Amino acid sequence: MNDCCMPVTIPLYRPLWQRWLDAAHARWQAWRQALLAPAPEMDLQSAMELNDATLRDIGAPEWLRVQAQARREADSLALRSARNELGGGGMRWQ
Repeated sequence: MNDCCMPVTIPLYRPLWQRWLDAAHARWQAWRQALLAPAPEMDLQSAMELNDATLRDIGAPEWLRVQAQARREADSLALRSARNELGGGGMRWQ
């Protein structure tokens, strides 16, 4: 008894109508998402963490560069104050 049968072909592509339908659905979803959630604006807090040379290179406005410099100076002052409170030397490796 021979149980062998002819191989069944497997389509390696989707029909054209299905590709059009999928593309239309993807465009509709993208349009709907754009209406629900507008594009996020630049995070100024993360921009202020950049150094002055980087901000100048990317063309950041002067007010942002001044605020970033003031924030770095305040952080540096707070760090120096914390080091002084720890005994003048800061943390040391044991």
